[in-house]
Amino acid sequence: MRIARKLSDDQENIQRFLTVLGGAMIELSSNRLARPEFFLQAHTFIEDYIEGGFFKKEELLIKTLEDIGFPPDDGPIGFLRSEQIKSHNAAIQLVKAAEHWKAGEEGARADVGWASSEYTSAIRQHLERLKTLIFPLLEQNVPLEEEHRLSEQVDKLALNGDLQDYPEKYNQLIVTLEEELSDWR
Repeated sequence: MRIARKLSDDQENIQRFLTVLGGAMIELSSNRLARPEFFLQAHTFIEDYIEGGFFKKEELLIKTLEDIGFPPDDGPIGFLRSEQIKSHNAAIQLVKAAEHWKAGEEGARADVGWASSEYTSAIRQHLERLKTLIFPLLEQNVPLEEEHRLSEQVDKLALNGDLQDYPEKYNQLIVTLEEELSDWR
């Protein structure tokens, strides 16, 4: 299976999550029903599903690009890594601001909105770069048999350890977030 198709379910789940996080960010500024626990739950998805799962799968892509001669700290790999760092930093700001808001600092509410915006922007850009740069580079430079082996490695990663049950568990978390956002409206 082509690697782009192999990762498409993850990308769709992440897009769905970004939609709900973006909707919550919009509601945050004018809706008193918005609450910090929503954003703390959202951070669980970020930390476990995106950083703990999807980025691990991306590491296999990065290793493959390095193996065919792309520099590890520049070009396409450098872009991926810098976007991962940018999104990680925004996620840290998001959770810290949500914790401050939960502790009673009403001013942290605006910081949650800003961090949510930064995060969704960084990840949307990251997913677009995968689609328009990384997947085409792999398809152009990696023989089909090697790409199939890469897909098998992604499967092995998903079947070993923490990633085995993560699609169902995190799809349910997205549903929970969607329902809560719907209650705010």
